Amino acid sequence: MAALFRIVIAELPRFPELGEAHFERGKMPYFDSVRRYLDTENALGTAKLDDTELAATQFLGMISNYVFWPRMLLMNWSPDDASMAHVVDEAVLMMEARYGLANTTD
Repeated sequence: MAALFRIVIAELPRFPELGEAHFERGKMPYFDSVRRYLDTENALGTAKLDDTELAATQFLGMISNYVFWPRMLLMNWSPDDASMAHVVDEAVLMMEARYGLANTTD
């Protein structure tokens, strides 16, 4: 996947539609899935989110900053499964601390 992303990024100036298609078919399904999950948690009253799109962006950003982006820039970046799981677990804890009802003052 990293090689494919690098090709898409390199070809964006000549083929902007390639980037748009990659974004819509590659990133957006994951983003929409997280956003829908957060919408559900919000509706159930288990979380308090004023902006689920922002919260989904924050959550995925915390993970991709460690798992995805270094791979785009560092050819030998290959974190082990335990490190990746730790990053995801910490992102979940951060979301719970920020948006979980046990931590709101309202």
